[in-house]
Amino acid sequence: MIGNEYILKFNRALSYNSSLESRFTMMLLRDRHLVDLREEYPRVDYWRPGSLTPNQHLVDRYATYDDGYRIAFAVKPTVELENSGIMEIRDLILEQNTGEYFDDFVVMTDDQITPARCGNGEQIVIACDNRNERHCEIVLDHMRKIEEPTNIMAVVRALGPDIDVENSLYCLIYDGFVEHLSPDDTFDDAPFIQFIG
Repeated sequence: MIGNEYILKFNRALSYNSSLESRFTMMLLRDRHLVDLREEYPRVDYWRPGSLTPNQHLVDRYATYDDGYRIAFAVKPTVELENSGIMEIRDLILEQNTGEYFDDFVVMTDDQITPARCGNGEQIVIACDNRNERHCEIVLDHMRKIEEPTNIMAVVRALGPDIDVENSLYCLIYDGFVEHLSPDDTFDDAPFIQFIG
C-alpha cells in the first residue's frame, strides 16, 4: 500500500510505501519529544567487506528528537527480515557511520509495530490535532487529585458530557502528565491510567 498522510504537527504530508510504514509513523508521532520526521531520507553509503565501490541504502524513516538525537529506521515485515539482508546492512552502516547522518539505526518489524501501539498512536495524534486547551486544563486538574490508578471511563463519568474527557486524556498522555499503564494494549482493552506529573 502506497500513499500519503498529512501530519498537522509538521504541516506537511509524509509518504509511505506500505501499511507497516504508515502504522509505524503513528507510533512515532505519539512521542512529544519528536521534532522532525522524514521519509526515505537519507541515502547512506556503506561498504561491504572487500568492495571497492559503495552500496547505498535509503532509510525508511528518519526521526529527530528535541535533544538533537537522530534515529534512522528500517521498516520491514518479520517474514522479509532474513531475505532482505537488512540486519547485515544495518550493522555495516552503524560500524561505518561517523555520526554524520544519525546517532542510531534501528530495524523495526511487525513484532514491534503492533496494532495496539499503532492504534493508540493514531488516537493520540487525532486528539492533539483537535486539542481543546480549556478541557485539557480541567481534566489535568481532576487527574492531579487522584492518587491511585483510575480508568478512562471513570474520569469521563466524573467530569460529565460537557468536557471532551477522552480527547483531553490522550493529549495529556502525549504531554507526559498522564501515563497509560498498559501501553502494549489498546486504550479500549486496557483503559487504566495514572497522573504522573
